[in-house]
Amino acid sequence: MMFLEAATRALPESIESLDLSYLGQKILDDDAFEAQRRNGEQLWDEPRVARALHEYKQFLALMQWYPEAALTPSEDIDDVWHTHVLNTARYQADCETIFGCFQHHSPTSGTSEAVQEQHLNDRDETQQLFAEAFGEVPQSYAVIVERRCGRTVDRRCGRMVADRRCGRKSADRRCGRKTAERRCGRIVERRCGRI
Repeated sequence: MMFLEAATRALPESIESLDLSYLGQKILDDDAFEAQRRNGEQLWDEPRVARALHEYKQFLALMQWYPEAALTPSEDIDDVWHTHVLNTARYQADCETIFGCFQHHSPTSGTSEAVQEQHLNDRDETQQLFAEAFGEVPQSYAVIVERRCGRTVDRRCGRMVADRRCGRKSADRRCGRKTAERRCGRIVERRCGRI
């Protein structure tokens, strides 16, 4: 988590007063079902859900304060948002209360370098707005756990920060491409994932 010396803004009352506990329970229930189905461990626990719900409320505040910004949610915030959207009547009513109109959620699509670069720029701008408004960047933007094999990936640059014991190829090892991309100001060779 990145801390800054900045004044934090209070959440608008329309967002602060939202009862999103039903979303947290839905996420926990769905995760428990999926864990049982795949004979694996649960990925969500109550502290993570509480943090994600709080970060989602902050994200909603940014949407209200910066309606023209191309905000990009973290994976945890996006999971909460998807769960909220799927409860269509409640989501529509909450949008009317907060924004005065329905807020669409459009996932990023496309794998071209231009689309990926724009996505990274939008995520960086979102993190900057979080830092300015709340004095910190939410934890869910900094580090995520790769769900398929338990690897930890630094979201700021995509580098692996844990070992690769699962035997699966990393996200940077795609189809032997010879092109390079920039991450954290370093060149990453896509063919082998080396920096």
